[in-house]
Amino acid sequence: MKIQTSVRVEDILYKEAKSIFKKFGLSFGDAVNIFLAKVAMEKSIPFDLSLPSEELENRLNNLKDNNNTQIYKTTNELFEDLGI
Repeated sequence: MKIQTSVRVEDILYKEAKSIFKKFGLSFGDAVNIFLAKVAMEKSIPFDLSLPSEELENRLNNLKDNNNTQIYKTTNELFEDLGI
């Protein structure tokens, strides 16, 4: 027995994913069914899920707050600062 459901997804993600599914000869529904089958068989999400490390969080916060950041106009400038 099949059921029908609806899912809210970001428009851009839907369009990009649908384009890739088409290259595999899959509809959006086919791809969702494959994902659900894989979840049911493995009893887990079929890809790694993780939270960013503390170091990455700190770096992201620095970028967001413009702290401890240096912008270089050229790669040579960067290499000179790194001593390369």
